[in-house]
Amino acid sequence: MSEEDAEKLFLQEKPTRALLFIGSTGKTYASVISKEIDSTFAHTTRILSKMEQSGLIRFTFEGRIKFVELTKYGEEVEAALKDFRNIISEESPLRKEYLTAEEAGKVDKVRESEGKEYREHEEWEEENESEKDLDPLSAEILEKVRNLRNKIEGIYREAAETGQSKEMLSRKLGPNSRDIKKLYNQIENAETPVDETVVLALEETEGLLESYLKGSKPENV
Repeated sequence: MSEEDAEKLFLQEKPTRALLFIGSTGKTYASVISKEIDSTFAHTTRILSKMEQSGLIRFTFEGRIKFVELTKYGEEVEAALKDFRNIISEESPLRKEYLTAEEAGKVDKVRESEGKEYREHEEWEEENESEKDLDPLSAEILEKVRNLRNKIEGIYREAAETGQSKEMLSRKLGPNSRDIKKLYNQIENAETPVDETVVLALEETEGLLESYLKGSKPENV
């Protein structure tokens, strides 16, 4: 990875958090990473795409479920990031034991203000990135996929909380397979190519549904 690419990727909070999270789990998938780093799914898939291009991660499949894991190079970068994080947290001249009470108070106020501004700016960038990159049809289908995933997760969560049997859960989840097929047909029959982010989201939703259908008795998640 070039020095410029490294700076663009890892001098940002969410790519760093994503890589560290992938390393901590060993194997995970995009929607889980998206929730962990508090990012949109579209933005997360773009981060993962850049990481894959840089040789940091690889995608593997178990059935239709697409997993993400670190490569050997990714593990080396993860270790370096952890070392860097530990160094700046342990040796920072702004550690409170090195400061007077007044100086520490000022540092806290500055950090709080900068943190809020950074989060607001990052959220604005993500929203605008999604709006800019997705054409109207892709955005429409992605919204349908998100709603379908939320519906599937809601059915499973309710089944787990109320102690429903696997058979009852299967009856409730089964019809969602038709909705997934309809979305695939809409993508295939679209006059213009649908954004890859949408396809990935649909594939992951399909994999989630299959894992729920093949699983044992529902458990709280």
